[in-house]
Amino acid sequence: MTAASAAAAGQSSSIPGLDITVTKVERAATASLRDCPPGSNTVTAVTRPGEQFALVSVAFKVSQAYRPAPMKRPSITDTTDKAYNTAATFVDVGSVPEFSCTFPFRVPEGTKLKALRIENASFDLSKLEP
Repeated sequence: MTAASAAAAGQSSSIPGLDITVTKVERAATASLRDCPPGSNTVTAVTRPGEQFALVSVAFKVSQAYRPAPMKRPSITDTTDKAYNTAATFVDVGSVPEFSCTFPFRVPEGTKLKALRIENASFDLSKLEP
């Protein structure tokens, strides 16, 4: 699998006090459903025929300005604007100063991704597609 560099694509945005950078997009037949930041949840999911997981890796940096609050699960859209949700959840964001998470999204094989949405921040995924 190949992954493009987010730095080259300029994929960084911010929620007040939380710097978010999309680092890569990969495809896989299995995926970990870990919480974000990673914790003790180690459930693994497997695709069904005709599906694959789009794995979107994201790096987070927490500043002192961040005010912990519940965060919605991230979602992605494809090039037809169909939305896909993840089973992964945010847990205790702000408990560590930096962390990375990989969010799995179950999509039909061949789906071309358009954007990742985390709260009010949106990230272009088209340049990061493998």
